[in-house]
Amino acid sequence: MSQKPFDREEAKRWLEGQRAANEIIKRERVQFLLSLTPEKSLAIYLSLWEANYKIRKEPSFVLMKMRQCIERLTEKARRASQ
Repeated sequence: MSQKPFDREEAKRWLEGQRAANEIIKRERVQFLLSLTPEKSLAIYLSLWEANYKIRKEPSFVLMKMRQCIERLTEKARRASQ
C-alpha cells in the first residue's frame, strides 16, 4: 500500500475547517450557558457531581483540600478565641 504524498493545501483547508468549527462550538457554548437559569445551572452541576461521585466513590481532590482549609481556619479561630 503506497502512502499518499502530503498535500499542504489540503492540510490548510482542514486546519481552517477545524478553527471554524471551534469558533462555532464556542459561540454555541456561550449561548447555551447564557440561556441557563440559576436553578437549571444548579441542577446540571448537581447531576454531573452525582455522576462523577458514583464513578469515583470518593470526594474530589479539590473538595478534600477545601475541607482541610476550613478545618484549619476553624481550629485557628477556636484557638484565637480562647
